[in-house]
Order: sequence, then C-alpha cells, then structure tokens
Amino acid sequence: MAGRPRFLCGVVEGFYGRPWSMEQRKLLFQWLERWGLNCYMYAPKDELKHRLLWREPYTEHEAACMRSLIEAAHGQGVEFVFAISAGQDMVFSSAGDRLLLQQKLRQGHVRGSLPFFSLLPRDPSSPCPCPQVAAMGCHSFALLFDDIDPCMCQADRDVFPSLAQAQASVANEVYRELGQPSVFLFCPTEYCSSLCSPSPSQSCYLLTLGQELLPGIGVIWTGPKVVSQELSATMLEEVEGVLQRRPVIWDNLYANDYDCRRVFLGPYTGRAHGLVPRLRGLLLNPNCELQANFIPIHTLSSWFQSELRSCAHADHTGMEAAAALGDSQGSQEGSYSPQEALELALLDWVAEINQQALEPGGRTSGHPSISLKGGTRLQSGTAGEQEVTPDPQPHNPLPSGADQHGPEPCGMAPGEGRRKVTSEPEKDGGSRISAGGQQSPTGDGDQLPMGNRESCEPSSALPSAAGSAQSAGTPVATETLHSSGPAMRCSNGANASQNLPLPTRDARTGDGSPPQPPSSTQPEASRADVPQTPPGPEACTSPGPPAPLTDGAGASPGPPAPPTSEEAGSSPMALLTLEEAGSGPLVPLTPKEARSSPPAPVTPKEARSSPTAPVTPEEARSSPMTLLTPEEAGSVPTALLTLEEARSSPTAPLTLGEVRMLVELFYLPYHHGPQAQHLLEHFRWLRANSLSVAVPATATDASRGTQWRGRAQSFQLLCAQICRLHSHFVSSAGRALLYDLHPYLWDIRNMLLAASAFILWLDGHLLCDPDPKVTWGSCFGWCQSIAAPILLGGDAEPWTHRGGLFGELQALLPVGNSCDLFYHPPPLFPSSQLYLLRPLLPPDKGELYRMCRESLDCDPKVADVLAAHPDLLGDRLLGSFLSLSPEYTFVLEDEGGPCGYAAGALCAEGFLRQRDSNWLPAVRQKYPQDLSAGGPALGQDALEEALLFFHAELPAVPLPVLRRFPSLVQLGTAPRVLDVGASRSLAICLLSALRANGSRGVFCQVSATDRQQLSFYGKLGFVALPVALGSSPSAQLLGRLL
Repeated sequence: MAGRPRFLCGVVEGFYGRPWSMEQRKLLFQWLERWGLNCYMYAPKDELKHRLLWREPYTEHEAACMRSLIEAAHGQGVEFVFAISAGQDMVFSSAGDRLLLQQKLRQGHVRGSLPFFSLLPRDPSSPCPCPQVAAMGCHSFALLFDDIDPCMCQADRDVFPSLAQAQASVANEVYRELGQPSVFLFCPTEYCSSLCSPSPSQSCYLLTLGQELLPGIGVIWTGPKVVSQELSATMLEEVEGVLQRRPVIWDNLYANDYDCRRVFLGPYTGRAHGLVPRLRGLLLNPNCELQANFIPIHTLSSWFQSELRSCAHADHTGMEAAAALGDSQGSQEGSYSPQEALELALLDWVAEINQQALEPGGRTSGHPSISLKGGTRLQSGTAGEQEVTPDPQPHNPLPSGADQHGPEPCGMAPGEGRRKVTSEPEKDGGSRISAGGQQSPTGDGDQLPMGNRESCEPSSALPSAAGSAQSAGTPVATETLHSSGPAMRCSNGANASQNLPLPTRDARTGDGSPPQPPSSTQPEASRADVPQTPPGPEACTSPGPPAPLTDGAGASPGPPAPPTSEEAGSSPMALLTLEEAGSGPLVPLTPKEARSSPPAPVTPKEARSSPTAPVTPEEARSSPMTLLTPEEAGSVPTALLTLEEARSSPTAPLTLGEVRMLVELFYLPYHHGPQAQHLLEHFRWLRANSLSVAVPATATDASRGTQWRGRAQSFQLLCAQICRLHSHFVSSAGRALLYDLHPYLWDIRNMLLAASAFILWLDGHLLCDPDPKVTWGSCFGWCQSIAAPILLGGDAEPWTHRGGLFGELQALLPVGNSCDLFYHPPPLFPSSQLYLLRPLLPPDKGELYRMCRESLDCDPKVADVLAAHPDLLGDRLLGSFLSLSPEYTFVLEDEGGPCGYAAGALCAEGFLRQRDSNWLPAVRQKYPQDLSAGGPALGQDALEEALLFFHAELPAVPLPVLRRFPSLVQLGTAPRVLDVGASRSLAICLLSALRANGSRGVFCQVSATDRQQLSFYGKLGFVALPVALGSSPSAQLLGRLL
C-alpha cells in the first residue's frame, strides 16, 4: 500500500453542452477538498480545443487561465487531469497528427527540460508555447476515444490491422513521450458492456487493448450501460479480466446532457459495497448545472468515505473477507446508506443555499407581485418544516482527524478515475443551459472557447418571435381541407371573431450572464408571449413584494390514517366514509382549516381496489370538487409565518422541507423521489377512474365519486405545494442556484397548473359517450405508449423516456403527444408570482369583464361610454362563451383576482349557430349601434369594432374548417401577467378538456395584421388555414390538430 498511488475519486467535467466557467470550477475544487475527494478531470465536450479543434494550441491568455485553474486545484489538494479528445478526425498513422497531439498535451506538462515541440520551427505570429510549459504545471493526463466513428480511414487500415491497435499505438507513444506519468487514462470506444459485441469478455477490441496498452495506462469504463443503474463486483471482475487491469469508472449516473428537461438531485446509489478494491478510481460525470451537483457530490463523498473505512477494516480482517462482501449493500454495520447520506447532504445544502442568498449580490429579485385596485398582495413566507439557520461550516462527512484524502484503499493498482461520457446527444438534446442561454452567473471572461451547440428546443418547437416583424408570422397549411370526420358531440356554440392582442417578445438572451430585473422604464422587456389585452389606465403596475410562499414542502405524503368521526368534522381533506358520502358535497376549505389539515391521499392499495363507479348526474352536479383560492393555496397545509411576518420577511430562507421536495421532484434517472411518485400515482389513479365523476353517470354508487373527489383534492393540494415552492424558490434562492435550477422547476410548475385545473374540470364535465371513437378512454389508448410509468428494463438507457417527471405528467394529459405545446424557453426574469388555474366559477364573470375593461387604454370620452355600458368589452370578448359554453372556460387567477382566461366550444358549428340566432339578437338590443365617443379618441377603434361585431352580419366559417377543426378557442390575459408559462398552461388545460371529450382539432380567428396574436398561436402549434372569410379579408383563421 505504501508505494501505491492514491485511489482517485472526484468529478469529471465530461458532459456535452456549455462548459463550466473558471470560477465555477474553483468552487467545485472547494467542495472536493471539503468533502475529502481528490480528483478533477478537465474534459468538457464542447470546449473547442478539447475536442473539435484539438490540434490548436492555447493562446497565452487561455494558457494563463488554465494555469490558474491547475494551481487552484493543487491548492485544494485536488489532482488535475487534463484530457483531450482527438478521435473524431485523427489519422492514427499520421506522424503529423501524433506530433500535434503530443504538443497539445505537453503544453501543460512540467519537465526538467524544454518540451520537444519547442525545438520545432514555428510561425512567429503563432502563440509561443514555451512559457506555458513551465507555468501550467499539469502532470496527469487522459486520452479519450469515446463517441467516435469506429471505422478507420484507408490510410490507417493500410498500417493497423484493427482500431484497437491503432489507438493503443498512439496512447503508448504519448504515454512514453510524457515520461510515463503516474496518472494517464485512456477511454476506449467501447466503454460500456452495451457497446461491446457480443460482450466485454468476447470483445476483440477490448481484448486487444488489454494486451497492447502499457501496464501504467488506466482504462475508463462506465459499467453495463452508458448510464448504469448499478455497478457490481461481478461485472468489474469480468472487465478486469479482459483489460488486464482494474478499470477507472466514469460514472454517468447524474449526467443530464441527453435530456434538457431533466436534472438529478438525488443521493448517490446503486453502487455495491466493496467496489473500491476492484477499481483504480471513480469519477462522477455530473449535471451540466454546477449548483445542481451539491447533493450528488456530497453523497459520493459519503460513499467514498464508507468504502475507505471498509478497506481499512479489511487490512485487519483479511482481503478474503472483504472480497466476500462485494455485492452486499447496506448489510454490514457502518456500510453506506443512500438515505442517511441524503439527510446529511440536505442539512448542508440548506445551509449553503441560505448562506449564498445572504452574500452580496447573491440573490436575484424576480418579478414583483402586482396587485389590482385594493387587491391584497401575496407575501413570501415559509412553513411546514423547521427553519435551518445558515451555517458557514456545513457538515463534513469525513471522520474527525482524517486526512483530506482518507486512508489509502486496499489492494489498489496505480490508476485514475474517470468516466465515459453519455451517448452523443441528438440535435434536440443537449444541456438545459443551452435552451435558454442561461447558466449560473459567474465570471466568464476567462472561459475557454466552446462550440456553438444547438439549443435543446425540439425541432418541432416553433421559433422564437423575438424580433419577428412579418405580418404573416404563422406557417400556412397548404393541404386541401376535406369535409370528413366523425360526428362530434356538440355543446352550445362559441364566438371567435376576435382574440385579444398577444405580445410576442421573447425576453431571452443568448449569453450566460445574469440579467438585471426589469425597471419601470422597460416593462415590455419582461413580457414574453402571453395573450394580453391592451393596458388600461386603471391597471396598477406598481411593484410590490415578491409573491408569497408558505411552506408546502414537508415530508412525502404517506398513506392516510382513517379519520375518527371527530376528525372528519374538522378535517375537510380527510376522505369520507361510505356513510358520510351521501351526506352532501365536500366542504370547502377555509384558510385556517387548510393550514391545519394536510392532505390525506388515497393509498396505492385503495387505488387498486377501487374500480370505476360513476355517480349519478345529480351527484356530479351537486358535489363539485372544492376549489382553492390563491389565499387558501398559499396557506396549506401549514403556515409558519403569519401575514404580518411574511410582509416583514419577503425573502425568508428556504426550509429543509422545501429543499427536500425540490430533490424529490428531480431525483435520479431511474427513480422518482417519494413526492414525485406520489404525484404520479394520484394522477394515474384519477385518470383511470375519471368516469366516476363523468356525465351522464351510469352507476348509483356515490362512494366512488366521493373517493375520486377526495383523491383529487389531495392531488390539488400537492400541486399547490409545488407551485408555492417555485414561488418561494424564486424569492429566496441565490443568483447562481436560481439560474441553474429555475428552468426545471418552472417547467414542473407550469405542468401542474394545467394538470390540477384539468383534474378539477373532469368532475362533472367529462362526457360518457358510448361511442369508443370519441371518448377519453380511446384518447388514452391512443397515447398509452407514452403514458406508461418509467419502469426501465434491463436494456434501456434513461433517454428512452424523455422528460422525467415532466414527461410522465405530460403523457397523462389528453394532449400529451403534442410536444410543441409543452416547450418554451424559461423566462429571462424569473417571477415569484403565485398563480391558480381552475375552471370557471359563477362569480368570475364580473371579474373577467372588469379585466377586459381595465385592459383598454382609452380616452376619457371612451371611458364615459364604457362607464355607461361596463359590460360592452366583456360581452364582445367573452360574452358568447360564458353564455353558451361555460363548461369549457378556464380562469387564471393571482392574488389580485382573475387575470386570464381560456374559453372554448367543443362543437363550433352548433355554437356559432346558437350565437347568431339566439345570443346576438339579445346583445343588439342591449347596445345601440350609434354608441360613440363623438369623434376620434384613444380606444374608439375597440369600441367601434365591438359594435360592428354585434350588429354586422358575421361571415360564416367554411364547412371544411369545421369538419377538420371542430372546436373553437380563444385566450387572453391581463397586462400584469408577465409569465409566459402561465398563459401556455391556460392553453394546455383548455385543449386537454376539448380533447378529452373527443375533439380532434381546434381553430381560432385573429386579425391577419396582428403579429402578436399570430406569433402566440403559432408557438402553440397553430397554422394559418388557406381559406377566406368572405366579407372579412383581414381576418385569418388559425388551426391545429389535437
């Protein structure tokens, strides 16, 4: 043991996507030193001079940055391994390419004499490498041949009998030229079992490498797969036998560069006890976002320290006994426990998060909450868990007095630890950072050059409307519309002549520097792609405190205990007994009750034993689900802060429960966290049993409907907790953490806004149509392939199931296959506003009409007309929908009241017929045609357009459009709604409701010159329909299939 190099355990920066900045890497070195890890490999795939332009030497400035980085690593006791990936275009038989490779590695190598390439003639204008050699100080290297074409060029085939021999020849030559450094790693092209043909033990490629590579060269391995769920001693024995050396594990467990919707925050797990004696090293290839790696690296350290203690114990008990424990996990006293390691890491992370937020410039303000006249502002607060005080000295998992590198592991041959990078990402994949151009705000001035990677936006996603000025901003469908299609169940009609103006500005930047919050002089810079009415003089836009968040993140909800009769009366969330089910509708929650009554979800056992049993139509109508107001949603299940306390602490620290919920939402590639699993179980059960609350009911067992409503209420409360977590996270997290994790949390928040409202809508609105062609049941059969839970088989990599929790929730919605509906880059300025999305309630009509009225910026003369006829604009925009099709109307609400709507009609043909024959005649009597402000005035155009709509003969929608796109939609939000995610959730919820009841397509009508509306609907997948509307040449029909 005394003569062996230490076991390498640490991190490899080996992902695709934007590389970390120099400052981020230096922060990583501090983490590694603090937790007893000892190695970092520099291998960012998209750093140009690492891979694509590997032949290019570093400039003097780049070399100075690299030297500073190497010194920082050594100063923290971290081994710095410089890797180069030359396999994409290297000619192995070329003396020139071999020389260039040696030059590149020698740039960072320290030796007693001048480097070999410094004696070669060079262009006087090229950067001089000589000063770099003496200054950079790197003495550990890696040569990577992963993710390349295994076919050699003709020149190489003429010289080498196989790819393995060509690569081994190059590696051996470089290794010797560098003086046979103690750390020199080699990544093969077949770097995991799934890439070996037919198996590792029978792979000619690996067998040749094992024979040809010099003994001092370490070989990198990722395990059974690129992203290995488990690593076992048996597997490592097979690899060791083939390679004739112990491998270095490049662990991709947390790599997320293959899916821009996933990040992994869970504990290090799946690695058998006793692996260290069988390895030369283990390096973790983590999330692309540095701040997301606190728990992964922290728990890796706990695993490593546990392994070192086992090795130290084995020195006294014998290596045979230690080897016998190879595949047992957690069975030995003191062995690594992922859950215990997670709890320790959570405590440290909460302290670290809150400490970062207290540092100068550490916190980034989100959008302030905005209230309407007299509307109470939601205040930031926390609840549910005890608050963790920031601790400048987080828990150290190292044993007291331990050396920073720990005891030397037993039976180790010299080596390195490294990984294998994940499979080459597809064009729509890549790092999440590239999706929005955001990364932890740090000093990037010293960043080495990187490739211009594609955004992770799917190819089907519509382009950003930023800077778009075309009047025809929507693609035009060129196919002929046919008058065919199944008959649809018709609801009462709808009006779509005009939609509200939609701003199209995409407030995103391309760099990674943190944006500044919007000032009062540039409010439009933060208003991205939300359907809005024109701002009115009465709309209050003064900033207020950040939106509130009482803690909703407690321990994962568990199976409910049966309530006593006394508890049932005081706990409205408790599920009712069969006897209680017939006693009346569910009792609405008051804020006080909500704070004292956490949700009581149905257990999986209850879900499996509860077949569908619809209630009667009377019960469906008389027992609707309880809707939570924003005030109630912000106060359940428990509140640590009173309203006064929240006002005095708008940015209260994140609690342990909130951080635990964050981790459980984004857990591991093969596993969901407990609360995420609970969320999915609720949604799947509610979907499978949705006919219990459909209409018309087909059974008389009211208990099934009651059970469904209880479970739906539990789901709603869990969604509310996560929405509050998003709001509080934006208010309280530090700048770096916020910009790393907000895009993922924002995605989940948007999905749950739509999912929660859709579940509420199902109660009493889902149609039980006996025709299987138009029922929701057939809809779910249609999307069953993607709706199945993630139960990855033995041969599946995690990227075969895209999106993680977000993707599974998406698949459970009726429009889940329409991926273009669900993608949008996160906002440039994160907003802490707390929203509630729900079906229409009777009191909403007045508030929605007020929103329409206040959104119009008008002259006092027009204001006088509107004061005399306060419902005029509301009737123009929403009146026909609220009168004829209220069951397909959804409301977006913030603390100021309703701030947006999505209205639709299932059968547009019948809706338009009823509008023209019944609704419009009554409205014409209500509003005389001669209403006017008496001359040109601000707002007069809107007034005249409304009167023209009421009194003119409206053009008929062509029959082919109604056959192909049978449903009508219209969306709008108040100017204060700055969060594009909320407006897209409105659209998703409405389209899900229409699809659930059988619609296969929707259309809307906008002005052909309104770029904002065209852009907004275009980003939702609507295309311009090649039809004319008779006497309205300026009107444009947009449609999309569902």
